[in-house]
Amino acid sequence: MREDILEEIGLTKTETKVYLALLELGSSSTGHIVEKSKASSSKIYEILEKLMQKGLVSFIVKSGIKYFEAAPPERIMDYMKEKETEFSRQKDELTKILPELELRQKLSKYKSEATIFKGIKGGETAFRQMINAMKKDDEWIGFVVSFANEQYFDLLTKLHTWRAKKGIRSRVIMNEKHKDQGEIREKLPNTTVKYVSDEMQTPAIINVAGNITLLNIMAEDVTVFMIDNKDVADSFRNQFEKLWNQRVYTYQGVEQIKDLIRQTLDFGDYEVFAEGMKIIDVLGRDFFLWWQNEKKKRHIKSRGIMGEKYMDMPTVRDSTTQFRFLPEFENPGLVFVFNDKVANVILSKDPVAFLIDNKDVADNQRNYFDLLWNESTRTYKGYDAFKRVWRESLDMGDTLYWIGAKGYFFDNRLKDAMEIVDIARKKGMRWKNVVDESTRGHAITKLDIVETRYFKEKITAPGVFWIIGSRIMISNWAKEEPILVVIDNKEIADSYKNYFDILWKMAKA
Repeated sequence: MREDILEEIGLTKTETKVYLALLELGSSSTGHIVEKSKASSSKIYEILEKLMQKGLVSFIVKSGIKYFEAAPPERIMDYMKEKETEFSRQKDELTKILPELELRQKLSKYKSEATIFKGIKGGETAFRQMINAMKKDDEWIGFVVSFANEQYFDLLTKLHTWRAKKGIRSRVIMNEKHKDQGEIREKLPNTTVKYVSDEMQTPAIINVAGNITLLNIMAEDVTVFMIDNKDVADSFRNQFEKLWNQRVYTYQGVEQIKDLIRQTLDFGDYEVFAEGMKIIDVLGRDFFLWWQNEKKKRHIKSRGIMGEKYMDMPTVRDSTTQFRFLPEFENPGLVFVFNDKVANVILSKDPVAFLIDNKDVADNQRNYFDLLWNESTRTYKGYDAFKRVWRESLDMGDTLYWIGAKGYFFDNRLKDAMEIVDIARKKGMRWKNVVDESTRGHAITKLDIVETRYFKEKITAPGVFWIIGSRIMISNWAKEEPILVVIDNKEIADSYKNYFDILWKMAKA
């Protein structure tokens, strides 16, 4: 057997021999183990202890003597998985500190040109030197700004105020978690601020003006490195421009998606393509309710489109929020369309989102939304869809008018039909039906909320007409399941209502 395989996965040569000896010996005292493995008797307990830490050996005590046993061979695979997990964790940690290590290496090239300032007073000295060295056409850029030291932030606010009064421009990229501090910067003249998510952090706060670069290490005691070198300044300036001009931002995980939703509250009114109310399942009901309350406080208006299968699902419906439900419409997640931005949120177990800061993209998405929103004619198939549309239509008026309703839905789905009747009764609605004599005595004609008048002639072909508010519906029962055509158009609905009134006057009770 290749004993070196066990050595390659992390066992020493002696540990391998002791483990293999125990597999053959079974439960054994140290004497037999030493004899079988040829391990040093003075180090056997130390070796066994290391194997126990790896989960490959255990012991029992009999009559005051320890007897050691090898763990089953499959435990070696568990040991390997633990090592893989630990390696993955170490890799993640290394990935996090890699930018800082690279920065340290980069700084080492300019040690002779770097001046180090310690503490807040030292930082103030560094920044004043940088500002004093600036020319009128120079620009002060800073990124990615995230303040853990409030006193230091106040100092830099004072320095930015001084800079602004001198008429010198500044652009700053800030962590979106510190937007309240960024808004203080935005109020200053000659100052522009943009925000990025956590994942775009830099290992130090970088400030560049002219040929001077200030690297702020925000530890407990502030340290500022000043490098007076054009190549270094240009290098960081290029990095800043890439961040500044970025138009697509990525968010991953529940907390980052919540940060994005909070951020959108500053974007104003919006349209949304929605996958039901899955946002509650992924981000939580409490967060969803907080978001909706914030929307109301800020008077943000929204319009939403969902698939008609979500019609029975509770949604937010108030003066600022409207929804329309379209047949066979599917959307995996949420797509928010703002004035000049689009946010696409995929609501999976590990959610991810993309924010596109581009007005052309937003305008294209909005045009598509408006096309669907303003679609006045839709077709639905099947009893379930029929029920949802009927239920939704109850909110469109106080009276429902039928031309030729013979009660087919009641015949096939009595329970569903009576559920809708109960809702209409609670709303105080009235239904009127003009139909041919053959329907007299049917259950639909005996409902307390329905008034019926009759014709001797058949008037039902090619279907039943429903008129309520600005909606006209045409139901056809020629197939096994109904087909329903819905037209949201006030002029057409009014035209059919006039037709109903003529028939109503001609028919008899």
